[in-house]
Amino acid sequence: MKKILVIFLVCFTHFSFAQTKNCDFEINDVTDTTSVKVLPEKIMNENIFGGTTSLLSFKLYEIDGVLGLNFQYIQKSKDFLNPYCIDKNTKVYLELNNGKQVKLINSVSEESCNEITYDAVNKNNIRILNGYFNFTKENFEYLKTEKVMLFRIESEIGNLSFVLTSKIDSEIIKKSFMPEQFFIEALPCFGF
Repeated sequence: MKKILVIFLVCFTHFSFAQTKNCDFEINDVTDTTSVKVLPEKIMNENIFGGTTSLLSFKLYEIDGVLGLNFQYIQKSKDFLNPYCIDKNTKVYLELNNGKQVKLINSVSEESCNEITYDAVNKNNIRILNGYFNFTKENFEYLKTEKVMLFRIESEIGNLSFVLTSKIDSEIIKKSFMPEQFFIEALPCFGF
């Protein structure tokens, strides 16, 4: 009996640690009237080819009980970079390992474009696109158990698609990330 109890305690302690180890919130502000929780940024896709570098990152957030995803897509190149805009009609899709898709709705009504800036020191054009998209209550259930294989942004001017891999050893950030597992690891932090 003692042996079973020891094994249970070891497994339970390990299980408890595994459930909370990635729940260090970047923002965790709860007051009488509002609640804001934001997990730190994770790299989902990185591409370095020729003179062009691109980086896609996610942050999962919950504001007053509404779960959302902030993505940031950064491009850097010595060549010209095409503009890309998102508006209130833009949709984001997550394609899962089981073939299902999860659609997210833009939470910002104004158009947002990746305006170009110039880095005179390194002689690079830089474009940054930020998006804030909300889940509906019923559409994130599969994300608790299924890996995400593809992230797609659909707007009036075209689509952007990103393949998510099991692991990225980022050359830019110098850390490792597990893009396919992002939601499986992050959703329990919000109690979903």
